[in-house]
Amino acid sequence: MAPSQVELISTLKELYSLDGGNSDDIALVYAFPNPTQLAASLPVSHKYAYQGPRTMKLSRDTMARFCLGCLAQYYGFIAGPMDLYLFDIDQAQPELAPVSSNNWVKSVPTHRTDAERVFSELQESQRPKLHFVEDPQTVATVDKKKAVITPMDFLDGHGALVDQDAHWDLLSKRTLALSGLPSPPTEVVDSILRADQTKDQAVLAKETDRILERIASRHLPFVVKLPMGLGGHAVFMVKKEEQRQSCLTVLRAELPSMFHSLTHENEAKTPVSLLVQDVISGLSDGVSIFVTKAGRPVYISTSEQILNERDEWSGGFMDYTHQKARGEQYHELIQKVADYVYQRGYHGPMGIDVMTDAKGQQLIVDMNIRQTGSYTLGLMKKHFFEQRNLPLGGLVCPIAVQGDRDHFEGKFAEEIQAGTLVIAAWCGSPRGMLGYSACGLILGAQDREHMQALMAKVAIMAVKK
Repeated sequence: MAPSQVELISTLKELYSLDGGNSDDIALVYAFPNPTQLAASLPVSHKYAYQGPRTMKLSRDTMARFCLGCLAQYYGFIAGPMDLYLFDIDQAQPELAPVSSNNWVKSVPTHRTDAERVFSELQESQRPKLHFVEDPQTVATVDKKKAVITPMDFLDGHGALVDQDAHWDLLSKRTLALSGLPSPPTEVVDSILRADQTKDQAVLAKETDRILERIASRHLPFVVKLPMGLGGHAVFMVKKEEQRQSCLTVLRAELPSMFHSLTHENEAKTPVSLLVQDVISGLSDGVSIFVTKAGRPVYISTSEQILNERDEWSGGFMDYTHQKARGEQYHELIQKVADYVYQRGYHGPMGIDVMTDAKGQQLIVDMNIRQTGSYTLGLMKKHFFEQRNLPLGGLVCPIAVQGDRDHFEGKFAEEIQAGTLVIAAWCGSPRGMLGYSACGLILGAQDREHMQALMAKVAIMAVKK
C-alpha cells in the first residue's frame, strides 16, 4: 500500500497571497548559490558574489546535484501550486532508454525524474507547477515577478519580485551588524580597496595583512564571519589558538578571490569585509516568518538548529507543542525585523537566528532574508502533529547516501509507509546503485529519543566523508 500523500499546513502560494498579494503573478526561480558555475543552465553571478571558504571541495557535478538538484527541490517542496523553475544539470553523456532490443532513445535526465518523483509525494492541490531551465534567458523573459533564494546576475532588469540590489544588501551580515537591530557586539573590518585596484598584487598583499591583523591580535574567544556566506560555510568559531591559525590560513587564501569579486557595480555595497563578533553562549533558535506584501509578519515556526562537526548548518529539530509559546516569546523582535526589511523593499519568506544573553536580551546572531532550511519543518505540522500525533519534527538536509532511491526506500519502507520519513529532495547519480544520491529528509517522532534513533538509522546510509 502506498503511503498517504503529504499535506502541508500552508504553502508559499497561500502566504504570497495574503494582504493583497497575487501569487499567480509570481514565479519561484530556485537555485542554491555557489561561487563557481555549476551548469550551463545557470551563469555564475559576479555582481552578486557569494563566499564559502569552508565549503567542501567537491566536483562540479556533485556540487550541481546538491545546489541545483537537492537543495532547490527542498526549498520548492513548500511552494504549493506556483510556477517553480529549477535549473538543469549538465549530463556527462546522454542518458539512453531502450524502446526495443536494438533501438535506444534519449531518456529524460535523471535529475528531472527525481524532482518529479519528489513532488508527487505532495497532495495534488499542493504540488508546484514544475519547469526546468536549459537556457537562463527563457526564465528571464517569463512575464512574472521572479522570487529567488538569493539574487542572480542574469535576472537584473528582468522583473525580480524584490529589487536585487536591495535584496543582496539585506542578505549581507554586515548589514545586520550596522542595522541597529539587537545583535551581539560586532567589529566590522571593511576593505578600503576599489575594483580598479585588484590587479596590483602588492596592494592586495598589504590589504590582506591589514584586515587579518584584527583576527591575529584579538583576545579569544570570538566569531569571524564573511558578509555573503550561507549555511555556516563562511563562519569561524575561534576559541583556541589553533582555531585562530586555521581561520587565518583559510582567509589568507580566500581574500584574494574576494578582492577579485569587486566590480564597479558592487563595490559600493562593500562585499569585502570581515565581521568579528563576541561569542554568545548557548543554543540559537531559528525563527521563520513571512513578511506579507503589506509588511505584516506572519509567524511560521521556531526550530533548534543542528550543526555538524564543522559548525555548519545541517538540519534542525522542532517541537510542535511549543510553537505558540515561541511565537509569543519572539513577537516583539519579529515585528522589529519585519519593519526593518519591509522598509528596505523586501517581502517574502525569511528567518532569524536568535540567542538570549546572560541578561535575558534577545540577540539576532544571523538574519537570513530568504527562505531558510528549517522553514519547511514549520509547514509540516499538519502532516506530523495534526494527522499522526507526532510532536517532534526533524530535518536532515543535505545528506549524501549510497545508492539510488529505490534502494533507500527499501531500507526505510516501514517509516515511509507510516509517514514518519518524508523524502523532500532527491537528486541521484545516473550510475544508480553504483553512485550516490543527494537528498533532503524530513522526519517525525514521538520524542527526542525516537528522533535520534531515526536520525542514527539515516546516518548509517550516509556516505562517509
